[in-house]
Amino acid sequence: MVKNKLTLVALLLAFTATAQIKIDSANSIIASAHPLASEAGAAIFKQGGNAYDAITAAAFALSVVEPTMSGLGGRLQVIHRNSKGKIKGIDATTQVPLAYVTDPDNQEDGYTTIGVPGMVKGLIELHQTNGKLLLKDVMAPAIAIAKNGFQILPDEVDRLKSVKKDLLQYPSTKSYFLKGDSLPKDGDWFTQEKLATTLESIANDKGESFYKGALAASLIKQVKTGGGYLSWQDMLNYRAVNATLLRGNYRGYEIVTMGLPSYGAIVLEMLHLLSLSDLTSCSEAEFLLTHAKAHELAYEDRKLLKTEEEKIIKIDYAKKRWQDSKNKKNNMLMQDSAAFQNGHTTHLVAADQDGNMVSLTQSLGPTMGSKVASIDGGFMLATTMGPYLGKMVAGERASSHISPVLILKDGIPFMSIGAAGGARIVPAIVQTISRVVDRGLALEKALAAARVFQLPEKLLIENHPAVFWENKNTYEALQITTSKKENVLKPAQFGRVHATIASKSGLWVGAADPDWSGTVNGKKNHN
Repeated sequence: MVKNKLTLVALLLAFTATAQIKIDSANSIIASAHPLASEAGAAIFKQGGNAYDAITAAAFALSVVEPTMSGLGGRLQVIHRNSKGKIKGIDATTQVPLAYVTDPDNQEDGYTTIGVPGMVKGLIELHQTNGKLLLKDVMAPAIAIAKNGFQILPDEVDRLKSVKKDLLQYPSTKSYFLKGDSLPKDGDWFTQEKLATTLESIANDKGESFYKGALAASLIKQVKTGGGYLSWQDMLNYRAVNATLLRGNYRGYEIVTMGLPSYGAIVLEMLHLLSLSDLTSCSEAEFLLTHAKAHELAYEDRKLLKTEEEKIIKIDYAKKRWQDSKNKKNNMLMQDSAAFQNGHTTHLVAADQDGNMVSLTQSLGPTMGSKVASIDGGFMLATTMGPYLGKMVAGERASSHISPVLILKDGIPFMSIGAAGGARIVPAIVQTISRVVDRGLALEKALAAARVFQLPEKLLIENHPAVFWENKNTYEALQITTSKKENVLKPAQFGRVHATIASKSGLWVGAADPDWSGTVNGKKNHN
């Protein structure tokens, strides 16, 4: 429901005054894609919560304030390190219903694309096994925002505009996000009473009703009536499972990420390919072109993920791949550019004074996922089947570019990082890591620095007015060096990165991607 209103949620009164895209030192820190979500996490820190409590609060808040990007009907992957040094991953991606048969129309959205939601199970599992506070307290900010409302930011309005035609096809979605046929405007006050009720139910019963109760019954009936495949068996049997961890090394830093359905193996392969070149003393133009080549080689190998994931993350494989690339043309040039589309997702990170460190990505797939909203639940449902993620079979979990990463130095936490942006996720993460490790940039500069993205037929070069170049001549050098290129002048086209780094003082540094509306918040103890 859209309203014009001047008051703000009391709990989050000061977010516009305190919102910032970087924090240089904090005992506990959170970075997310929306000021209200970061403020929700910070509020939980101030109540004595740890990084797990804070990131759970922020993740649920994002499902309220950024419904185009993620939500209760979506998927989640998270990697985390606890205060005892144990690293684990949780796979809560959406799953193809057991009754699914290939859709002959291969629809991009609608009921036939809807799988089993995973986000709620994933967040509950993360919090119940690691959090300190009660779930109802952790979820209180998200419930308050949904119930009392918030002012819609320009980014969210733009995303709604981009899918307005699709939203008009589905009455439940239209009723939540449009007034008649009109979209909300920047600054409009937006309340979500049904979503607030759903969140309250999850807080009270830890998600039992979502998968086993009246809400599950309503969702199953709605999807089946619309021609989809969701069943009671799918909902009752869904589990958030332990993810396969993958490890690599980059210039003495231990990189820990996740295997399928995450694209962590591609992150590791890219870094191993890059480790074969000197990226510290080279020019910035050469740095970016080397990244483009590594992206090209690693991305071609995504076809090997299901069968040879362990092989492609080995340094010896990277050495052979790099050498072979000098002698032959890559097959990537013959692949469909549609596989490189710029999707929408959200990433958030949190860390605390006890050494807990969390990197979490949640998604609906493309903007607003299936474009279908739960009639009784007030949340969007993700795209799982259909052309967006490629051919899938019943019971399969959705593989995607989601790639949360943790980095250690001599066993000590160093960085937590991840990104949103479909196929842009992996190169955005890798270029940011390399800007810090190889070029010595401060975290906020690394996030602001120009990025490149290798398409099959050309190199995309980021060059909007706010982008940071290490050398003012780099852009001109790239124009001369590569003939097949496109200069991208529009911001926010190269992924959306959020990250934290441990400073030498023992405090945390955090940064949010400056192209978007994300912010960093946290708590600093005063002795």
